This record gives sequence, structure tokens and C-alpha cells, in this order.
Amino acid sequence: MKRESFNRIYEEYHRLVIHVAFDILRDYDLAQDVCQEVFFKFYEKIEGLDEDKIKGWMLRNAQRKTIDFLRKAYRKREIPVVEEKIEQELVSEYLVETETESCRKEFRNFVLEELKERNPMWYDLMMRVVMGRESVELVAEEYGITVMNLRVRISRARHWLYKNYYRYYQEL
Repeated sequence: MKRESFNRIYEEYHRLVIHVAFDILRDYDLAQDVCQEVFFKFYEKIEGLDEDKIKGWMLRNAQRKTIDFLRKAYRKREIPVVEEKIEQELVSEYLVETETESCRKEFRNFVLEELKERNPMWYDLMMRVVMGRESVELVAEEYGITVMNLRVRISRARHWLYKNYYRYYQEL
């Protein structure tokens, strides 16, 4: 059933998805790539979608994937037909995002190093539980402490981080 309905929906909407992508990209080959990615994502989610909302889903995802293609730096080199003004806006937006992201990464690494020097256990707990999304119960068991104690330590680490570095983070 899943394959039959996918084939039927593909035949009905693939031209629409290519059209939406081509209107933005002005490159038929890239529009086909967008179409392929949209339908790949659709295939993964086919069971949870309502039949009445498929057209809207296709349009929205085609637009989003196309914008993703435009924003990726390696894709920009492949799009010689994009108007200069649009391309310049996208490049400047990308550079601003990249610079901000770079500053935030540097700041995050600096703050984590400071936390590590302040209290290595806080650092390890933050890295494993908060950033690594490890199970609180397993980490607490490894340290030989209660879950409540682990949460208190993480809370203290967060409070210390907030107290010492939040002002600097806001300035980024």
C-alpha cells in the first residue's frame, strides 16, 4: 500500500515540486535534485501525513529545500544563473551567519575550558548530560551519586556559567 500510494503521489506532484524549485533556482538539474530530496523526505513520512494536506506539504518542503540549496556555499558555485542581486544578498547573509556562528563557537569553547578549570566534575556532567544527552540515571550511577545530586551539580554549574558569562554572551 505504501509503495502504490507513493508512486501515485509522485506522478501527481513531481512536476509541481520541480516547478517551484526551478522558479527559485533557475537551474533544471538542481530543481530535480530538490525534487528528489523532497520525495525522499516524503517517503520517510508517508504514513503520518493526511492525504488532504499532501499538496501543501509538497509546496512548503519544496520551497524550504530550495532555500537550503541556495544557502549552502558549495551549491552557490553551481548556480551561475541566479541573479546577481539575489546572489549577493545570499552571500552576505551567509557570511554574517558564518561569522556569528564562528564567534559563538569560540566563546562556547572558551567558556567550557573555564568551566573545566573551575570544576572538572561540573564540566564532565555538562558535557555528558546536557550536551551529549546521556541518561541522567546512568551518569549518576557511574559517579555513585543520586540523580537529584547530579541535577543539583548541573544546576550549580549553570548558575556559575550564567553569573560569569551571560553578559558576554549577550554582546555576541
